[in-house]
Amino acid sequence: MAECTKVSSRLQKLVRRSEKSGRSLFQATAVFLLGAVSAQAQTNLTAEEQARLAAADSGQAPTATAIELPFEEPFDGKDLAGHWQLLNADKDSFVVENGILLALTSGGKNSLRNADTSNIFELQGVPPEGDFDLAIKGKLDPKTGYDEVWLGLRESPDNFIAAHLYVLTKGCGPALFLRTVANQPVMPEGEPVLTAANHSLFDGPIIKSVCDKAGRPLGDQILSNLFAEGFELTLSRRGLRYRTSLTLTVPDRGAQKPAGLETIHTNWIARMAPFGKPVFLLGQGSRAGSGETLAEFDHFSIRRPQQ
Repeated sequence: MAECTKVSSRLQKLVRRSEKSGRSLFQATAVFLLGAVSAQAQTNLTAEEQARLAAADSGQAPTATAIELPFEEPFDGKDLAGHWQLLNADKDSFVVENGILLALTSGGKNSLRNADTSNIFELQGVPPEGDFDLAIKGKLDPKTGYDEVWLGLRESPDNFIAAHLYVLTKGCGPALFLRTVANQPVMPEGEPVLTAANHSLFDGPIIKSVCDKAGRPLGDQILSNLFAEGFELTLSRRGLRYRTSLTLTVPDRGAQKPAGLETIHTNWIARMAPFGKPVFLLGQGSRAGSGETLAEFDHFSIRRPQQ
């Protein structure tokens, strides 16, 4: 019964936190988490989990193996599968159930550049050589105006490449941005060098401008659709080049721009390959402060371009 009480308390905390946003997002998980959870289910470990624990006890890091493609993660268990490692774990801020990973963050500190970022979901393996598309599907509730999703390959806060989807609030209100960002050491003792291909999606690619009477309602609808309809964020590798793509639902904008799904790409940036493990996380800009960002992730994949 102790295990059941622990899990129930975790759900209750998440429900209280999520109610601040006025959304009933955890109804689908309530039945599962408030039910009895057997002690046996909590203690049975996969062979991979047992090997990782044994390696940690002996002070040895497990060797990363190449991931066989296509790799698909539907989040259909009652917890993270054994091939995931949770870095800087905050287990009171996420739940896995019914094919959805529900995540919360606050404090304005979560990003791939921060060594103290909580709940970095790291896949235990490295992509094989060659081209691939790394993608995650989900929903983002951009209620703080500084809400982010990161997806990429990471060795450390100083060495990564990632797709970065983020909301930033400025004078005209919240706007949507997309970039491919790389952080990499150049000199052994020097600071890492950050390079990025940035796109302001409300300043041309999706709508001409968000700072007028026509653009602001369209921008608000697109931001609302990030949660109502969801999105797919992709980091693609082709040779030594990487770029980010975002597919989302847009409203009718007239002038041969009908409503429906639209995909936007960043420019390509170069980076040596292969390196790092696949990761994703829910992030925030520093100005989010104590506001909460919520996301649902329902599918993660790594595929060859033809798959």
